[in-house]
Amino acid sequence: MTHGRLQQRGAERGSGFQEAINHTNEAYEKLGRACITRKAIPGKYVVPKGIRRRGLVVPLSPSLAPLKTGDTLTTTALRQALADGREENMRAFIPESRGEPDYGGVIAPQGRGIFYDAKTTQRDLLDFDNLHPHQVTFLERMAACGAIAGFLVEFAKHGAVFFIPIQMVTLFRAARRRKSIPYHVCAAHLTPVRAGRGLVIYDYLPAIEQQEQRYGPDYACLCSSIKGATPSLTAPRHEADDPAPVPRLPEKRS
Repeated sequence: MTHGRLQQRGAERGSGFQEAINHTNEAYEKLGRACITRKAIPGKYVVPKGIRRRGLVVPLSPSLAPLKTGDTLTTTALRQALADGREENMRAFIPESRGEPDYGGVIAPQGRGIFYDAKTTQRDLLDFDNLHPHQVTFLERMAACGAIAGFLVEFAKHGAVFFIPIQMVTLFRAARRRKSIPYHVCAAHLTPVRAGRGLVIYDYLPAIEQQEQRYGPDYACLCSSIKGATPSLTAPRHEADDPAPVPRLPEKRS
């Protein structure tokens, strides 16, 4: 395995990046390292007019018939069961705006809070258009209270994963000329997440710990280091950067 590059065992299991993070967090809890859960998506079901409201019914397909009370159901099987009964359950789930990121919990043994959102990008940068403003605000509030907060980002093109702290996101968002965080900046300043053992697919907690040992919990040294290496973040404003004024049309005389 090369520096900063991960073997995507989660993808080999037929699951995506977030599914691999779910397995990792489950393993963390079993090992007593942390208790981090994925937030449920708030929303509501709506039904077309003229259809009687009823509870959600999941019809058992032949493959699910042997299930008994207490048995678990995989996500794929549940989706298939819902698809099988789509004609009988004319309901649509409408997700509502989320104020919190995908994941949140505490790290053992001190019980320090951690909140983050998991992102995957095929590009050489993390585009700010993919970051929800309300989640950024929430993460900034958590970091101000001493919690670990940021984005766990997979740069799929490079096979690399980094935990980008919210302080770094705030720094780049405040720069007038920046609309993203480049991969090369993450590779130069952040600690790559290594592959773990067993179900710990992405062992990201040690990477966070090493980053805080290097830059401090508030990441003030990280921001100073990035400013020194990225002059465009602190470049003065030029008139050429401002949009051209819209010409006014002459007023019609009555």
